[in-house]
Order: sequence, then C-alpha cells, then structure tokens
Amino acid sequence: MAHPQDSAAHTESRHFGSVKDTLESIVVAFILAFVFRAFLLEAFVIPTGSMATTLYGQQITHTCTTCGFEYARGITPEEVITAHRSPAWSITLRCPNCDTMDDQFAAEQIRQPDSGDRILIWKWAYDIGYEATGPQRWDVAVFKNPSNATDNYIKRLVGVPGEVLQIIDGDIYAAKLETLQQDDPDLAADFIRITDELNTQREESNGRYVSRDFLEAYADLNQRILPHLRIRPKTERAQEALWFNVYDHNFLPTPTTTGQARSPVGWDPVDEAAAEAWKTRSREVTFASTDERHLAIRFAGKPITDYMAYNFGPRQDQSERAEYAVGDIRLRFVWMPEAGDGSLQIASNRDLDAFVAEIHMDGTVTLERIDARLPGGRRTLDERRLPRPLRAGKTYDIKWLNVDHRARLLIDGQEVVSTNDENYHPDLPRRLAVSRGQADDVRPTEVRIAARRLQCTLRHLRLDRDVYYRSSIQTEQNAPHPVTGEPQSNPFYGWPGWGTAGMPIFLRPEREVDGRIYPGEYFALGDNSPNSKDSRRWWQIGPQLHYLGAGYQLGTVPHDQLVGKSFFVYWPAGYRPTTTGNIGLIPNVGKMRWIR
Repeated sequence: MAHPQDSAAHTESRHFGSVKDTLESIVVAFILAFVFRAFLLEAFVIPTGSMATTLYGQQITHTCTTCGFEYARGITPEEVITAHRSPAWSITLRCPNCDTMDDQFAAEQIRQPDSGDRILIWKWAYDIGYEATGPQRWDVAVFKNPSNATDNYIKRLVGVPGEVLQIIDGDIYAAKLETLQQDDPDLAADFIRITDELNTQREESNGRYVSRDFLEAYADLNQRILPHLRIRPKTERAQEALWFNVYDHNFLPTPTTTGQARSPVGWDPVDEAAAEAWKTRSREVTFASTDERHLAIRFAGKPITDYMAYNFGPRQDQSERAEYAVGDIRLRFVWMPEAGDGSLQIASNRDLDAFVAEIHMDGTVTLERIDARLPGGRRTLDERRLPRPLRAGKTYDIKWLNVDHRARLLIDGQEVVSTNDENYHPDLPRRLAVSRGQADDVRPTEVRIAARRLQCTLRHLRLDRDVYYRSSIQTEQNAPHPVTGEPQSNPFYGWPGWGTAGMPIFLRPEREVDGRIYPGEYFALGDNSPNSKDSRRWWQIGPQLHYLGAGYQLGTVPHDQLVGKSFFVYWPAGYRPTTTGNIGLIPNVGKMRWIR
C-alpha cells in the first residue's frame, strides 16, 4: 500500500512532467515554425496595387450601380488620411465595364479599406536548382526591394538571365545572348561594353552623375538589335491572370426610367439590315436572317485601352492618366445555332493586321487575313474541317484570341485554326514607332461578329484585353537616400525606363569576374503596368547590393535577392458584416485562389 506522501509526490512529479512535456512541445513547435518559415513557406501581405488585378493591395470592392459589375479600386494611405481629415470628401469611380462615372466612395468608406491579399510563397523553389521550379519567365516572385533590403516587392518576372530585353508596344521582346554572339559578335560585345561603362560611371560618381551620351549609344544599339528580337508569348497559365475585362454582356447597363441608355457601351449593329437581324438589348444576343450577306454587330461605346479602374482618380499623375490602345484581345461566348445552313464570323484587328475566322454549319472553319494590299483584299491562312457538321440545338463554347501576334479560334476548348510565325509576325520598326507615338496612321482595334443564313443565340458574351506593358520614363526626380535619409537626386530623371522602347537592357547571366561570382539578373514588372514602380523605374541602390559595386545593374533583380515564388492567396479581403463591426474577420473563401 502506497504511503500518502509517496502518492502526493508521485502526483506532483506527474504534474511537473506534464508541464515539462508541454513546454518542450511548445518550444519544438516554435522551432519547427521558424524552420518552416525560414526554408519552406512564408506568408506575406500585399502592400500596394502594383500587381492588380492578379493581387490586390489595400482597396475597396464596389458593384457598379449602372451595370452590376464588381471591381476594386485601390486606396492609398494618403487617401485614408484625407478621408479622416475631410468627412465630406469623396472619390469618383469609373466602371471598367460600362465606363460610367455615376458612383462614388464616401469618406466613411475610404477610412476603412480592405487590407491587401495575404499570400503564401515557396521559399525553397528557387534554391534547389531544378529548372521546373524556376525562376522562370512569367513567375510571380517575391524579392528584396533593390533600394531597401527591409522591404519585399512582388512582381512578375518577364526577363531572365542571358538575354537582351525590350518592351515594345506593350509586349516583351528578347534576344538570347548566345544567339547574338553567333549572329553578330560585334553587336554582343558592344552591348556588354556599353552596359559595363554605364554601370562603372554610375558607381564612380556615387550615383550623382551619368552622361546622357549613353542615350545616343543605346539608340544606336537598338537599331542594330531590332532584327534579332523575338516576341516572348505568355504561358497559358500566366495569360489567364493577365486578361482584363473590357466588356461583359452579362452585366448589361440598365436603362433609365425613360428607357434611355445610361451607357453607350455594348454591341451595336453596323447598319440597318444588321439591326433587323441582330437583337442585342438583352443578355442573350440573337440573330435571325436568311440574307446571303454577312450582317454584323461591333463592339462600340469606348475604345479598347489599358485603362485600369483600380487606379482611377486624382492620385494618378499625368503619365498614368493617359491611356494606350490595346490590340491584343479575347472574345468568348456560348453559341447555339438553331436553324439555317449559313455561317458565323468573328473579326478583329491589331493596328493594320486584321483577321476574320468563319465557322460554317457544314463543319468547315477558315481563317483569313484582311488586307487591301492583297489580291481580292484577303488571303486564307488556315482551313480545317471539324469531325462532324454543327448541329442545331447544340451549344458550342467559342473563343477568339489575337494575342502576342498569334490569332486563333478555339471551339469547345480545342484550337481549330490559327496563324503561325510565317504568316503573322510583328513589324518591329512600326511597333517601335507606335510605342513612341510616332505613327499617325494607327488603326483602332475593332471587334465584330457577323452571321448569314442562320438563326442562333449568343450567351455569356465577353470581351477581354491583354496586359499592356508601358514604356514608362523615369518620373521620380528625387527621394530620400536608402541609408542616410538625405534627399537624393535621380541622375536618370527624364530618361526612358530601363528595358523600354528604344532602351534595351542586357540581363547578364551568372558570371565570374576576377575570381568573383556575380549572380544572374532578372527583369520584373507589375501587372498593373500604369501604376507600378518596377524594373523600368528603379534608380536607387540599397545597402544589400553595395557588395556588387559596378556589377549591379539598375532595373534588375539579382538571383540572390529572390525570396520565393508566390502560389496561393489564402486570405483575400474578408466579409464585413455588421456583427463584427464592419471589420473583415470572416474570410471570403470564394476569392481564395492560386496565383498564376
């Protein structure tokens, strides 16, 4: 029989052991958490809207009162302060769908914006050395701010080591260094020499002076390099994130009480005969005609530009307010032929390059180029026959894309006809002139749908445009020094942005110089190109990069500054029910998403 004191001691010992086990478990849990954070996964909050609409910074989501389309408008800290100081202040909104400016954010709303998306990143993905895990072009990557090591930036990698890169008319063009060295060794050597000279002068003057003669040198280099540049099309995964809404007919603008249209945006017949055949004033667009001619509707009411509702308002500087025409588009809808033996056409252009795809009820699908300089004004580029004729009463998912200088038609997810590099490729001198505003005969983008000898219905009609990477100039005149905080002037103020039209950038591969290894260089851009401080505009160098000296090139992200690859938004802006005091404590599960 145990002595009472022995029992008490045993209980006390057991209690002490339990506490000890608990403490050890907590310590181990903390150690594992830190190891996990240091080497595997880490969470970040998106601070700004430079990656909108892929990732949101501080913002407010709004539903347009005219068409019901939901979109976000970014809110800056300065606007929050203004809203606290001026209760009567408001922000006018411009809908990215119907283009109306009927709605506003009141100061009360602006004082409580939603926080930025919370994301997870793979920290090990860029360190294990496997090509499949990156870093790769079009990755959304987290890296150290080149001007301040304490901040992290998140952008999309559009340029990789070992190539010369240039943004031309919204697209990414590049030439591999190894190709240049084979095709034009003198050009490759001159590019490397001038890049090194610019970096050396910048370093020796401690960032106070850089000769503008370099602009002439780069202009000469650019004329020589244009023939070697090739467009870098986006991956299917990245492209899905880089479509921006132009007009979604599911969100048809509601008329006024008198029946007048509140917005001119929509699909309009091109003539009286088309107006008789097409009905576009409801969400289902219908066509009925036995006419042999193709009767068409066209998208109208606003130009197709790189407008971003996320940025709209007085906070935009003059360069951000300008809008650039975009020719890369995607048109999609569900098509149900109901009767007739005719055909459906889809036509669009990018500047002078115009195409029309035609789907015949007998299963024949054609793709033609439209050009007044061609015999008969058109030429067939591709023709296919579907496995079976189209059937009345069956629905077909239709997608028409003209993006990255490739036009193609998909039916039910399968590519049927398309252009190729031989029959559709960019005229780079013209594209460069367009980028610089030196072409006065640019043809606006027009999208048409036509039909003949058919009765059919179109549902879920939506038009999107591709991201347009702007060729921005260096607009920041001065900023606090990254270390001392003293005012620092930008010696590159007014220069073309790095890697922009006429200012190509050489992204150097990992290299050894005098026994020292220098990391490979990447080029990073924000998806919200009109309002992103990215590789185009960097001009300050943080202390973490001083070890590279003249070996660091402005506008680049060295490989050793990459933190990881973003992959999931685990906490988007939360719901704000009144029961939580309008605080977003409840996660919006529907907006959790993989990052493309």
